[in-house]
Amino acid sequence: MVSFWHIIDAIHKSPQLDIQFPTSHEEQEKVAKEFQSKSSIDISCCVGAIDGILIWIHKPSDSDCDMLGFGQTKFFCGRKKKFGLNMQAVCDAKRRFLWVDIRYPGTKSDFFAFDQSSLKEKLEQPGFLHSGLCLFGDAAYANSPYMCSPFRSATGTQDDFNFFQSQLRITIECAFGMLVHRFGILRKAFQVNVTVSKTNTAVLALCKLHNFCIQSSNCGDDIVASDVRDTSNIMMEGGLVLPRIDRDDGSENRWRYEVEDRLDTLLDGGQHMDDHLDADRRRYRYRNELPRQSIHDYIASNEFRRPYRRATR
Repeated sequence: MVSFWHIIDAIHKSPQLDIQFPTSHEEQEKVAKEFQSKSSIDISCCVGAIDGILIWIHKPSDSDCDMLGFGQTKFFCGRKKKFGLNMQAVCDAKRRFLWVDIRYPGTKSDFFAFDQSSLKEKLEQPGFLHSGLCLFGDAAYANSPYMCSPFRSATGTQDDFNFFQSQLRITIECAFGMLVHRFGILRKAFQVNVTVSKTNTAVLALCKLHNFCIQSSNCGDDIVASDVRDTSNIMMEGGLVLPRIDRDDGSENRWRYEVEDRLDTLLDGGQHMDDHLDADRRRYRYRNELPRQSIHDYIASNEFRRPYRRATR
């Protein structure tokens, strides 16, 4: 593992690999234009897709817990039956990470982790975000001037909105999927003797490498299939089984992440309200001119409809 940490240090010493949310309005508009090209109805206000993922770890040591100020039970995500860390991230339309934050244990909600972040603080500063732009998140996040989240229990035109919003929001799930499929170390718990701090350092470095792979290749979505020895080691250590990339029949030397490869075992652990009140989410409840309402009105007035959903048996 010594050589591994040397590589991690080298990655963090390369400023060209740094991950930074765009601060200029010109850069933000460029991101929104790329998302617009992915939208079937030309939604033009998405400046990034946000979500959380569980970074799988072993039970943290007492010294780790003392340093971080959380008890061991706070790291155990009951929804996923794993010890872990809540990693928040924003990506662009090409699935490159624009912002990564790993500060809280696995029991914390996505709402809480984002609400306490430096990015949220910046987004609330007048003029930081170009007028009309916002992040697209799932129902774990609160609707606000800088966050567009889906309607709950949606029907009619609200259901149509949820479909078209998810076309862009799901990009972050795909980014997480590519990250985990590309780096097998994320498919299992980090080694028991690796501190939480070093785990954070390693994961951030992998996110930087993920961006580099996309930026440096004309086929950045493609991922080299797993080596059979790597797959065997992952399985022996109780890691995640990923059938499409793990198959060893030689039919695909390169493999492209698809939506059906969604990491249900690591996603959605932060969709709860155990650490905050409903009132915390309703700060902008009575604001009429929020991005979500504007997009909904655009969809309704143009009579855009989601594709027909076949009834399931």
